[in-house]
Amino acid sequence: MSLLLLGTVAMAQTKEEKKVKEEEMKAKQELIEIQRKQMKEQQAKTRELEKAYAEQAREATREARSSARSAARVYPHSSGYGDETSYFIYSGGQENQSQLTIRNSFDGETDSSEGEFDVDESTSHIRCSINGKANSGKITIKILYPGGKVFKNLSITSSAQISFSQSLSIKEDEKDKYVGAWSYEISADKAEGSYSLSFMTH
Repeated sequence: MSLLLLGTVAMAQTKEEKKVKEEEMKAKQELIEIQRKQMKEQQAKTRELEKAYAEQAREATREARSSARSAARVYPHSSGYGDETSYFIYSGGQENQSQLTIRNSFDGETDSSEGEFDVDESTSHIRCSINGKANSGKITIKILYPGGKVFKNLSITSSAQISFSQSLSIKEDEKDKYVGAWSYEISADKAEGSYSLSFMTH
């Protein structure tokens, strides 16, 4: 009788332990799912903000081209990682002259962003500059012509610091190639470093 009671108690304890472990596992899975959901929501908000600020920068470019008054606007945007901040900077000094600068730094993140900037028919010169360095991982910057063809595709790694600059003079018979919405795509793969992209037109 005593052995039977001991066996019953042992089975009850085993079931209780199993139940506790199952509840702990379920709680962990729920926590992981919540974290995944929060991360997806943060990434979605980041993309929406970047698109909104890129649109504001394009609108600022249009406003400057209709006025000769000087202007300077800075659009700070939280990247969603700690205190890191990227900046969409527009400044216009003369009529038909504008500049868009985008910069950000990473601390081991894997992330991506994209946006556009407009070049209108009054533009005769374009200057594009890319600078960056990475202590680890990789930062990739791709710039596309209005038609979708690749203008520049650069990868920033720990092997070398990148400093690129190119100036273009737009001829009358080449406007179809340059006039319109240029686009940029930026991705970070476990990157620890920073970059800046500057696009000037006049």
